[in-house]
This record gives sequence, structure tokens and C-alpha cells, in this order.
Amino acid sequence: MKKYSVPALEKAMAILDLLDKADQEYTVTEIHTQLDIPKATAFMILNVLESYNVVKKSNYGRYTLGPKIYTLGMSYMTKMDLKKIAKPYMEQLSKETGFTSHLGIILDAGILFIEKVEIQSFIKFTTFPGMRSDIHTTSMGKAIAAFMPEQEVDEILGSIKLGRYTANTITEKDKFKEVLERIRQTGYSIEDEEGEIGVRCIGAPIFDIDKKVVAAVSITALKSDLTVDLFQQIGDQVKATAHKISTDLGYVK
Repeated sequence: MKKYSVPALEKAMAILDLLDKADQEYTVTEIHTQLDIPKATAFMILNVLESYNVVKKSNYGRYTLGPKIYTLGMSYMTKMDLKKIAKPYMEQLSKETGFTSHLGIILDAGILFIEKVEIQSFIKFTTFPGMRSDIHTTSMGKAIAAFMPEQEVDEILGSIKLGRYTANTITEKDKFKEVLERIRQTGYSIEDEEGEIGVRCIGAPIFDIDKKVVAAVSITALKSDLTVDLFQQIGDQVKATAHKISTDLGYVK
């Protein structure tokens, strides 16, 4: 793989590495001396990092790692632990239902697919880990949104347009909120040909040790295989799977 050089970024990483390994705070002058980075350059880099809460400056002008580093680190660990914990339960869910299962999280006002378990079938869905989708057209998006703080949901809805993909797509924010209320009552969400004609999904929220919704698990099937009379049965199975994953993450109801 070809190696590219971005001097400013490399200097920023050197500063972060220094702050990470040290058990003390550093001034700009000390960072300049330790890393042989021009003082003005170090100051500018620290100023940018501070604006993103990646580093924090004390009242005495000394720098340490900021809260954003902790947030990013915990996000990484959560995703890694989440996938590892969820995979066996997803495999069991797919085996029991005969449907493809997915795991997703909220990212940038949308859904990021982070895991997928396919059954042995000639029917293959084009979803994949790393794929992004709209929050309002996925059962996972709706399942997570239903249990997020209302303010966070309002912020997301205020930052996006609910695009229409089929005649069933929910495009009105008030109607979307009504759907979220029903999900809170049943514990699972239904996506009925809202993203793609002929495809249905059922999802349920996953909670962490702090009782915060962090992800969702879902099954995806053809409409002809997932008939309306199966919604509650499959919904309960997906909900049970989500609860098992949540319990392993430390969630206690």
C-alpha cells in the first residue's frame, strides 16, 4: 500500500501520542521541546484539537487529552464488543426464523449496518456491513429512534429530509413520531416496503449498561415470506434476541 504523508496530521498524532503516554500535562513550549515541532505550529494544532474537545487546556495553559478521545474510544470498544456479543444471537435468530439478520447503530442521523448474518438461500439482499441507510426507512432506525431522548430525535429530524422511496415511505415527521410511539408500546418496529418494494423488516432496540439505546437488531425478508400474520411472532423473536444482547452488554431492566 502506498504511504501518504500529511505533515500537519502527523504532527497532531505525535502530540496526541505524547499526551496519551505521559502522566502529566504539557505547555505548548514543552510540546515544542519534546517533539521538535515549531512552537507556532504546535499552538495552531492544539488550538484546532481543543476546538473539537480532542485536547483540553487548563487555566494554567497546560494540555491533556480531552473528552472526545474518551468518547471515540468508548464508541470503538462498544462497536467491537457489540458485534462480538451480538453475532451468536443473530445466527440463532436467523436459524430460527429463516431470515437474514442485521445489526445497526445510529451514525450522522442515519443507520450504519455493522453486522449481517445470511441464511443459506438463493435469496440474497444487497445489504452489507458499512452500508448506510435513512433512519425513517429501516426497522433498525425506527427501533433506535423510538427509545432515544425526544430532543435527540428532534435534532435528527431537523437535520434531514424524510425522503420518499416507495409509496409506503413515511415522509411526514409527525407521522414518524406516531410510529415511534407504537414501537414503544410493542417493543419492536416494522418496516413494510418503505425502503424497497417487496421487502419487509422487523427490528428491536438494544440497550447498554446505562439503559441507553445503542443499537438495534433486525430481520429482513421478502414480503411473501413475512406475512402480516407473522408480525407479532417474529417481532417477539427479534425483541427477545435484542434483550439477550442487551443483557450481555450489562443492561438490567
